[in-house]
Amino acid sequence: MAYDFDVYGLTIHLEGDWVDVVDAVRNDLVWFEAEPRAGEADVRIRIDHGTPDYDIYGDVPASFVTERNVVYSLGDRTVIDYLGHAISVLEGSSAHVTGDDPRVARRAGFDFALSRISAHLDARGMPRLHGLGLAGTAGGVVVMLPSGGGKTTLALRALREPDVTFLSEGSPVIDRKGLLHALPFPLWVRDSAPEAAGLPPEHVRVVDGELSDPRILEVAAFADRVERQPTPLAHIVLGRRSLGERSWLEPLQRRAAIPTLLRDSVVGFGFFQGAEFLLRHGLLDLRHHAGPMSTRARACRAGLRHAQVWQLTLGRDRDGNWQAFEALL
Repeated sequence: MAYDFDVYGLTIHLEGDWVDVVDAVRNDLVWFEAEPRAGEADVRIRIDHGTPDYDIYGDVPASFVTERNVVYSLGDRTVIDYLGHAISVLEGSSAHVTGDDPRVARRAGFDFALSRISAHLDARGMPRLHGLGLAGTAGGVVVMLPSGGGKTTLALRALREPDVTFLSEGSPVIDRKGLLHALPFPLWVRDSAPEAAGLPPEHVRVVDGELSDPRILEVAAFADRVERQPTPLAHIVLGRRSLGERSWLEPLQRRAAIPTLLRDSVVGFGFFQGAEFLLRHGLLDLRHHAGPMSTRARACRAGLRHAQVWQLTLGRDRDGNWQAFEALL
């Protein structure tokens, strides 16, 4: 089982004997699937089913620990232990994942792919922008909300509108000219969310015979709605939650967006990798991250230069939330 992908010039080869998990990672990246290449891919990922063998590594002390994994350094190799359920051995641009839990093994494979995609996009001057990315007749719109703030709910509602196209639920790409590009991955919908009951069952992920929890809506469900052309960033929306029922949208000065852009997209706290970097290295070692942050800052500045900035207050009324927001599209 093998697949190939091309993500804005980064070639990825995916293979392995764990068919369901390889297929799950393939569905994460499916919008970028490409014909098999004759030459060597930039990134190689292999995922196999089996019990991780820790004894072969000996008594190696951990380099650092996160809530999701423990990382060990062995010369040119990095070993990531996903808390006993999977192990990912990284060597150069390759990762070999072995595990017995399909969800954890899929996460390990996707984590590696996304880290390499992010580094490649930074190197090209096309960093990821933390937020929901949509496009309408007025241009591109990025809604910046924290995890759990309502981005997925707005994304699912947007997909019901014929004149709205989709860029990314969590990280559209922005280039040096301030143009947005698509980076679509599956949508994660909480089982408790009202939208979960209405998802098309043929496009809800099943791994090893079981439905994903939370529900994962595959890209195939909305691939025809993904925007394929670069889109000027027209609006930056800073979202916040309210205990009230009503929703409203109000204009802000451009500088109001700077703290959120710096925190979530330039430093990268909006992405798991950014928080993980600071956990590993500490604030004093941000100098090692200076190159990518400079690239991200330039792209964000280009986008902000011509964008309008808004504050969107989301209340308990989901339809009202969309009605307050849809005029920007």
